[in-house]
Amino acid sequence: MNPELSPAESMPTGLKIGIRALLFAAAILLLLLILTGILTRSIPSGLFDRTTTEGGELVIAESFSWTGKAPLPAWRWFTAPFEVLAGPDAVMLISIIFFMILIAGAISVMQSGGILMFLISSIIATFQNRKYQMQAVVILVFMLFGSILGSMEEVVVLVPIISALAVRMGWDKPTGLGLSLGAIGFGFAAAITNPFTIGVAQKLAGLPVFSGAGYRMVIFVLVYSLYTLYVARISHHREYRREQRQLSGKADPLVLPPDSAVSSGSDEIPAYSSSRKMKKSLTWFSLSMAAMILLIISSSFISFLSDIMLALVTLCFLAGGLGAGRISGMNIREVGKSFSSGVLGVAPGIVLVLMAAGIKHILTESEVMDTILYWASSRISQTGPYSAVLMVYALVLVLNFFISSGSAKAFLIIPIIAPLADMVGLSRQSAVLAYMFGDGFSNIIYPTNALLLICLAVTGISYGRWFRWIWKIEAVLFGVSVLLLLLAVRIGY
Repeated sequence: MNPELSPAESMPTGLKIGIRALLFAAAILLLLLILTGILTRSIPSGLFDRTTTEGGELVIAESFSWTGKAPLPAWRWFTAPFEVLAGPDAVMLISIIFFMILIAGAISVMQSGGILMFLISSIIATFQNRKYQMQAVVILVFMLFGSILGSMEEVVVLVPIISALAVRMGWDKPTGLGLSLGAIGFGFAAAITNPFTIGVAQKLAGLPVFSGAGYRMVIFVLVYSLYTLYVARISHHREYRREQRQLSGKADPLVLPPDSAVSSGSDEIPAYSSSRKMKKSLTWFSLSMAAMILLIISSSFISFLSDIMLALVTLCFLAGGLGAGRISGMNIREVGKSFSSGVLGVAPGIVLVLMAAGIKHILTESEVMDTILYWASSRISQTGPYSAVLMVYALVLVLNFFISSGSAKAFLIIPIIAPLADMVGLSRQSAVLAYMFGDGFSNIIYPTNALLLICLAVTGISYGRWFRWIWKIEAVLFGVSVLLLLLAVRIGY
């Protein structure tokens, strides 16, 4: 336990988005909306033909044609976040929004009932003298979720718990986000059998599904090692700074001011909750989480489950959180009040999710997304294998800013990139690897990624604070990934 922490920092369960964090993120997204609109004024419109397949719309290579569509009027740049609710991504966006607010409500109930405090205290009691070993295990588990199963959104429900645990271990909220979201994202980038990136991309490229896994396992071990060392180093630094500030009698700069932090809750377990009730509550919640994890694993083998996985995960967490609250001794009225408080606390995050979606909407409505892809493919066709693999990487990095879905990008670019790779002497396996890196490494740093916005909302961390925490390892792994791609070409991967 860390009694020197302020209440706001001591229980970062993400029940309220700070005003400054909200305004800062909204300002960034508004600027990006305007810049995207200006960009569409300088790029001519064009489209590839598409055909509908079982997995989605497949781009037909060499079918590009100029359309001459006029760019959107400037006023529609600002209505784009609302227009998306009537567009093709509406169902997905509404699902994400409901996921975010319902999870926040359930977390609020667990905080009010004392279940989170009891859970975290139990973990600390078990690993107090082995917390860096625990840190390495947590990173490994979350990375494996991303690398093997391709799970990202489904594991968000665990992010606030890990964030709170990190603070109680003597670190801070961004470190907790790094242990969970950061690990998931880097696992996604260092995928071994991720069905949504590797599986889809290799199938579209005409490769045996999950082939070439040996090299990708080496990549996973390397990324895991570098990231674990980075998180441990930052954690040691945070502990050292906190101890030095305490010795000097100064305020701890790692503690957020009250107006920018999440809503605080008492560190004490409510009086109506006995230790027996807490244990029963925790058992119920653990069983719900076990069912959720079982469903996530099963979705990799049962196709229809993957289509409704977000809803299933939400139901499991709601059942676990609300049920644990009732078992802890809260009556229905208290559960309802706490749930409503959590929902209202993160509701402003809906605006951020819609603004992020509006950026892609401007590009697609102006019909310039395919033009960017056409120009890039034309350049790739005129290069050699080493330049080509890096250009594919760069192309996917750019597209990932606007299209966060890995499988959607695969259907968009792999049918075009695969034959181009043959033309320039680049193996399709290496091209898929470049796609995997471009899709994965930027997921947890782009402010247009709805998943990142949700995690920031439910942990009460500002985008600026998260960026300062993550950018150094992002830069290191970007350099490492470039070397790995060049090595892949060199060894004929």
